[in-house]
Amino acid sequence: MMNIQQFLKVKGLGRREQGAGGKEQGARSKEQGARSRGLVAGGWVYCLLSTVYCLLLLAGRSRAEAAPVANVPASAVTATPTPSVTLSSRTPLPAAQAVAPVRIAIPVLDFAAPVGPMAWQVTEVGGERRAVWQVPADKAGWHINSAGAGAQGNLVISGHHLQGEAVFARITNGEVTVGQQILVTDEKGRTFVYQVTEVSSPIPQLGATAADQARAAAYIAPSAQAKLTLMTGWPAFSNTHYLFVVAQFVGRTQ
Repeated sequence: MMNIQQFLKVKGLGRREQGAGGKEQGARSKEQGARSRGLVAGGWVYCLLSTVYCLLLLAGRSRAEAAPVANVPASAVTATPTPSVTLSSRTPLPAAQAVAPVRIAIPVLDFAAPVGPMAWQVTEVGGERRAVWQVPADKAGWHINSAGAGAQGNLVISGHHLQGEAVFARITNGEVTVGQQILVTDEKGRTFVYQVTEVSSPIPQLGATAADQARAAAYIAPSAQAKLTLMTGWPAFSNTHYLFVVAQFVGRTQ
């Protein structure tokens, strides 16, 4: 059995242990309280920052909506620059006043080539005698039986796309398109403007049907309209088809 002194010692030790446990529990409570207060404070800061961000976002949107927008026409963005040509006359020349062309140019393609008169030679093909045009190797050829430059009628100019200087290769390659302007200068120095209205589909030369031959002949036939017809071969690596470009007379430059 314990005596009174031993009992008091044990009881005192228990009180000290309970006191230490109470202090430890109090410390844990204080730590948890501090954490809770920190979380609450952090939540308030987050809410405050979110509110400020939303207000700044709304203010920026309001300024953007209120800012004046320049009225830019669509043509200013999508239009392709084209050379401007000042015309002195929009009336074709009478046939008697027209002379031979000496130069052809397509400004938008930065293309120009000399033009010379072109005659034909009668040859025998497949047992038949035919007139074959002698296209120059170093320049485009003007069909001497077609209209003169700037005149009423059909001005016909041919050019190689494979041989010699291949002056019309860019037609075969598809670079000449509807809407482009073609300038033709005559031997008197006058320049006439034509605008492309048609680029034909290829027409067979080899194995051509009667319909193919008639279609090709129609492009170079005389016309009551003032127009320009360019003639070359197709495709780029061969010469099995004809290709035509038709351009209507626009006027004469100053």
